[in-house]
Parts: sequence; structure tokens; C-alpha cells
Amino acid sequence: MELTGFGVTLRRLTEEKIELVRYWRNHHKIQQYMDYREYITAEQQMRWFVSIDNDRNYYFIVQMEGKDIGLADIKSLNYNNLYKEGESGIFLWDDRAYGKKVSYRSLLVLHDFAFNNLGLDYLISHILHNNIRSQRCYLGLGFELCEGQEDVDLQKYILTKERYYNIRQKVIDKISL
Repeated sequence: MELTGFGVTLRRLTEEKIELVRYWRNHHKIQQYMDYREYITAEQQMRWFVSIDNDRNYYFIVQMEGKDIGLADIKSLNYNNLYKEGESGIFLWDDRAYGKKVSYRSLLVLHDFAFNNLGLDYLISHILHNNIRSQRCYLGLGFELCEGQEDVDLQKYILTKERYYNIRQKVIDKISL
């Protein structure tokens, strides 16, 4: 599966790329912003991949200009509630991507997929309280900090489909494609 838009491509994570993702996740520059910060072994990575390679989790390698630069996901899909929900996440390995607003570009593609193709009603994201860059990005995309999360280490943010579509064009204009 491949999703393309806003100058980025998201390719569904395959087994061939899990060692690259493990390398990124184990590196301090990524690991410091994750809730799980322990070293990930090859065996743990394979077990993780087997557990997420299904229709309830969509993990994508982020590509720009033909280069693998990060990972984005819509995971933990839940269609059992009155509202359909999922969790959004992203990390970028290539520091040059930040100046090009690749997080915004990638999340626009990902959230379009979540709301249009997966039929979700809202997305959540969990962001560490000290990850200011991710907080700014998610707030800029319309997410709101959930009530009672101000003093929590791993804060919960929420984005409704309606709010996303109300702010989407402003985000596109802001990233000036």
C-alpha cells in the first residue's frame, strides 16, 4: 500500500524495513521522545511487526525525494465503540525534513487516509510532555489536549474528523506547498 500527497510518500511497512525502523527507534535522538525507551532487540522487533501487520494497524515508511526518512502510523483501530477511533503517530529520522515541514505533510496524507478510507470519527495521539516539537505539530493540525492531561507525563491529544476538515485547508496554506 502506498499513499502519496503533499510531496511525500507513505509506503506500508514491510518486514524488509523493520531493521531500519529498529535502528532508528534505538537511537537516542528518537528514543528520547518515546514512551518505551528500552533497547529493542531483533527478536522483539520481529514480534512487534507480526503483532501490527494487520488491518487494525497501519504503519508506513515516510519517504521524501525517494529517501526513507521516518515512520508514521494509524494504529489500534477500534470500530467497536459508537465512534470509530485510531491513534496517530510519527517520527522523522532525517533532520533535514523538519525545515520542509515533512511532519505536517505526512500527517495530512495519513489523516486523510484515516478519515476518508478507514472511516474514523476521531484520532488520538499520546505525546510526552517534553516533546515540544510534536506538541506544536499536532496542535497545528487541530489536535487538542484532553482535559486533565496538563500534569501527565504521556499526554493525550484528540482530533475529531469535523475539526480536521475545518482546519485542513489552513494547514495546507501554512505549509505553502
